[in-house]
Amino acid sequence: MTGGVRLPHLRSALRVWARDARVFSHIWKGALLPLFFDPLFYLVSLGFGLGTYLASVNGVPYREFIAPGLCASAVMWAASFETTWNAYYKMSESRQYDAVLATPVEVEDLVLGELLWAATRALVYGTAFLIVVAALGLLGSWWAIAIPPFLLLGGACFAACGLACTSLIPKMDYFTFYFTLFITPMFVFGGIFYPYDRLPDWAQALAWLTPLYHLVNIARDLATGPSAASVLGNAAWLAIVTAAIFFVLPTRAMRRRLVA
Repeated sequence: MTGGVRLPHLRSALRVWARDARVFSHIWKGALLPLFFDPLFYLVSLGFGLGTYLASVNGVPYREFIAPGLCASAVMWAASFETTWNAYYKMSESRQYDAVLATPVEVEDLVLGELLWAATRALVYGTAFLIVVAALGLLGSWWAIAIPPFLLLGGACFAACGLACTSLIPKMDYFTFYFTLFITPMFVFGGIFYPYDRLPDWAQALAWLTPLYHLVNIARDLATGPSAASVLGNAAWLAIVTAAIFFVLPTRAMRRRLVA
């Protein structure tokens, strides 16, 4: 098939996922710690440092305000690294994707399998950080136990963004622009460290268009006492963007790059 995008075969996609999971099972200790410590350092330095000067934000203690957002950021970083540097290596350096496509696996199956794996890895990072946050007593609501499924959804959205970038760039050096101009601004302006309404109107509009904005909203709502409409609305945005935009884009680009 060389035309439009078809629906992927879940069984084939899960085979791609299973291979990635087997590889990760051998390297998880060295791979897990660096990205896990990054949001933890922010939590300690800002939550227990700056938090001693800021009593609360919108009635929520500052430590509890930033903790869910940092949990969301752990998902963002994990999924982004997996679908940029790692995916590019498998696509252009080791030529692993060529080997996969020599089997009955199609491009759509490969893309879905990589998205599922990146979302799973992001879920591992986000849930591990969530457990630490819970152990520190920084979750104000029992609804926080519902956060992990949304971390998985958010991970899929970030993974789709990263894979879309990977499918389009001509060489690995261009990832610098992706992280500097897209990931880092999301981290800084995504509402993790201060309320969105403190931003200028134009910045609020741009933040609304980013996945992190919606995942932070979901995590914070569930961690502090949820609004069902807000949680479902933000989740719907993540699901629609992942399926309708960022799945189709990398699939088409990967097909042109790997099959043409």
